[in-house]
Amino acid sequence: MPATFLFITPDAWRDDTLTIGGARAHHLARVRRVAAGELLRAALPDGRVLRAAVTGVTATAVVAHVLAVEPPAGVSPCRITLCQAVLKGEKMELVVQKASELGAHTLAPVFAARSVPRWTAAQARERAARWARIAESAAEQCERSLPLRVLPPAPLPDPPPDGPSLLLHERAGRALPEIAAAYPRLDAVTLYLGPEGGWTDAEAARLRDAGAQPVHLGGRVLRAETASIAAVTLAQYLWGDLARPQV
Repeated sequence: MPATFLFITPDAWRDDTLTIGGARAHHLARVRRVAAGELLRAALPDGRVLRAAVTGVTATAVVAHVLAVEPPAGVSPCRITLCQAVLKGEKMELVVQKASELGAHTLAPVFAARSVPRWTAAQARERAARWARIAESAAEQCERSLPLRVLPPAPLPDPPPDGPSLLLHERAGRALPEIAAAYPRLDAVTLYLGPEGGWTDAEAARLRDAGAQPVHLGGRVLRAETASIAAVTLAQYLWGDLARPQV
């Protein structure tokens, strides 16, 4: 049976003992039904992973003996930032989940001109917290020790200085393979994905003027959430570790 993977706080680890309490202990004991002798892989906030063997399970805690400290797991060599225009409800949550599974580094939700959701500052913080929980849950399932970093929703930012920025457009720009030929290896890339109605001409012009390169994904017109997932997948394949065996 494979080891159970979970996230922990640093105070759960003392010397060679791992003590997990609260809701995580309840989940391990009642849902996962872990027992003495089973292996756990517990990720710390810095990405390191503790490999531990369960020594005891009670109603309030799961205790394990730490066997080894492993390096961060599931970290892509290319830092992918997804600048995603805010989508409606479940569509946005799907993008968060899949971007986390696929190994994107950062999700920067943005309010585009055609974004339908409009929230107060408090509502935006609540959404960001919910997306962070979704990202962590997806990372746990995929045994990724550093979850997707989720930023609070904000106005459309200019391209960052580190690595190229790609403006995904339905029909404009170069094909992604042409971009890949120009950049055979990348340490960082930023992907700009629009809302359901797409980028406005003014938004696209502003991003182009700031240095973003328009690209398209071929002859298909994709739904906003599908385009985001496809773009992260292709970026991870071209510059990350999707096509590389894990070592």
